[in-house]
Amino acid sequence: MKSLIVLYAFIFTTLNVYATQLGNVKGKKLVTLNKAVGSSIVKFYSNSPLEKFEGNSQSLQGSFTLVADQLEQSTGQISFPVNSMKTGLSKRDDHMYGKDWLDAKTYPMITFDVKKFTGITIKKVDIAGIEFSAIAEGLCTLKGVAKSAKAKIYVKYVFESETTKKRAEGDLVMVDADFSVSLKDFNVLGRGDIIGSKVGENIDLDIKLFGNSSH
Repeated sequence: MKSLIVLYAFIFTTLNVYATQLGNVKGKKLVTLNKAVGSSIVKFYSNSPLEKFEGNSQSLQGSFTLVADQLEQSTGQISFPVNSMKTGLSKRDDHMYGKDWLDAKTYPMITFDVKKFTGITIKKVDIAGIEFSAIAEGLCTLKGVAKSAKAKIYVKYVFESETTKKRAEGDLVMVDADFSVSLKDFNVLGRGDIIGSKVGENIDLDIKLFGNSSH
């Protein structure tokens, strides 16, 4: 019985350690997006009664800092140019860049500033790395308007090895994120009654990030 109690205590302690650590990684890890690791991309989806369409940008840039001992304190910034967003129709893209919509000339970038992680759940731990889910909370800035935003994220943190070095130096990090933005919250009004009929009132975003840590 005493042995079982000791075993349970060890398991409980280990799980709680991993809940706030990246395995044996210590301190802060600066992770920068790197095409050598993978092609980062944001996909966006509009769903309305009269029309559905999607598009993407493959021009993401940025970095984030994972605080291994306290993951909830992790921060970062990801951004991409408005005029890098493509829907497959050049005419629609030109409208999207215009003043009535995203006004790319005045506000050329869309950014997401991560202020903290909440709801961290460790999903997998092994000798190769660690995986966890969380909510990334911060500010989304679009058309000059900054609003609080939350994104669901799933992070795969792969420890450096001879195999990973074939892609890039340092630990490799892959992030899947998704969230939704309300166009009216960012003063994106369009023309007439297009929003709600041909363009969704809310735009869903699916983001995949690939980066590596610095030594």
